[in-house]
Amino acid sequence: MLHILIFYYMKKKFLWLICFLPFQILGQTNEIDHSQISHEDQATILEWYNNTTEMGVEIIGDSIKYSQEFIKVLNDQGYRESLFPNSYSWDRALHYIKHQQLKQAFWYFINLYADSETNKDLVIKSVLAYDQVLKMDEMLISTFYTYGLMDPEISIIKDGKPEIVRPDILEEKLGHVKEMVAYITKYREQQVKEGD
Repeated sequence: MLHILIFYYMKKKFLWLICFLPFQILGQTNEIDHSQISHEDQATILEWYNNTTEMGVEIIGDSIKYSQEFIKVLNDQGYRESLFPNSYSWDRALHYIKHQQLKQAFWYFINLYADSETNKDLVIKSVLAYDQVLKMDEMLISTFYTYGLMDPEISIIKDGKPEIVRPDILEEKLGHVKEMVAYITKYREQQVKEGD
């Protein structure tokens, strides 16, 4: 039932618009009627897409770069609490989807994934649906590296920085992301074979 709701929200105007630009960016189509999308909408979509795919933490040369989202989570206790509840729910994931906060929704997907076989199945179906529009392998990895280091199950905030105290849980959640990416890869390979 939830994946039907996810498909419904994917058809909303903003998500309908992002169906075009990511394909253009990723070079997956050349059949886009640019007159349908204003320059302002294209700029908004591109900014949203870049924020959604940006890694929270990146090492560039000798320095570490933190995204605005990472800094927001680090500094905003209320926001941090909404992202890291005592228990993750589909209702909250759907709330994030409804408000086009996909990175936050994908964080919930990562955490719901291992709860049960039903959740695992639903997460995979949802992720594969989004992979028709977005590069979900990259999305899941960037989501993990934005929120995973600040997960209170994994780290504590000390002197304004996350300090990892449970690397075993970090590895476990990263393992879930790797499994999800493996499903995406397998699905794409299957789609290519069926297309031949």
